[in-house]
Amino acid sequence: MTESMKALVKDEGRLSIRAVPVPVVGQDSDVLVRVEMAGLCRTDIYVAEDVFKTSSPLVLGHEFSGFVEGAGDDAAGRFKVGDRVTINPLLQCGCCSSCRIGQTMACQDGDFLGIDKDGCFAGWIKVPVDAVYVIPDSMSLECAAFSEPVAASLAVFKAGIGTEEKGLILGGNRFSRLLESIMRFRGYENLTVAAPEEVEDLEASSYDYVIETKVFPGLIDAMIHAVRPGGKIILKSRDFRPVSFMPYTAIKKEPVLHIVNYGSFEDALEILASGALGISDLIEGFYDLDEYPSVFERSRSDESLKPLFAPWRS
Repeated sequence: MTESMKALVKDEGRLSIRAVPVPVVGQDSDVLVRVEMAGLCRTDIYVAEDVFKTSSPLVLGHEFSGFVEGAGDDAAGRFKVGDRVTINPLLQCGCCSSCRIGQTMACQDGDFLGIDKDGCFAGWIKVPVDAVYVIPDSMSLECAAFSEPVAASLAVFKAGIGTEEKGLILGGNRFSRLLESIMRFRGYENLTVAAPEEVEDLEASSYDYVIETKVFPGLIDAMIHAVRPGGKIILKSRDFRPVSFMPYTAIKKEPVLHIVNYGSFEDALEILASGALGISDLIEGFYDLDEYPSVFERSRSDESLKPLFAPWRS
């Protein structure tokens, strides 16, 4: 293995491709993964644009799959070199109230890859053993790179929505398409998907629940308009812009607000392994890390499909 690797790094607010040291297994719980497929997410765009502060310098990226290439003594008992894996980018702290009762996807004090720790837009990445999941041979590496957004999609079921209820997904982007696919797979057929420009045409007070997948001007008021009195408003996307709404209208409707984060990573892999989600239809293309300027630029204005970085394809 070479001593350095190519990585997409943010340093002092600027992005660049750099040669950085290959991570070294230093602790018993470390796993070294060769990154094969890494998806670009809206969060990565926010990190690149310094919308919120991160550690610096920082390797970006958090949605990925690859091969195990090394492991510490403890991790070696669970993984072997060559295992095909995907990674949960939320690194549990193990100490907070959620972690203590086994709800690690609700960890309050953990680090997040590509934000607090170096991410996956590189040749290799070192991660803790508890973040690593072996994928079945039948699952492609590009499909496995969607494990994080699928786990994020599953969070909407925490709101207790029923298959018999009438639902609306607002967003008109790749995440809303992925969520729709997951919900239909789980038997939710009475479902409408609408882009932001279509909200004015939505029937008032018609939906038992409304799910947000993209923040846009007038979002909450549009959700309140569409939901029935006493219905559920579900906020899902990680956005760093404030939202506002008209309290008078909201009070009249008395909706129940749910703000959700993650579902189960194990459930996400099970759904992906079924092959029912049509993941290939959500992929815009495969790119070398050097192509990041054009890939990032397109993704700022078009979220219909997901680009994947493939560091070893060139």
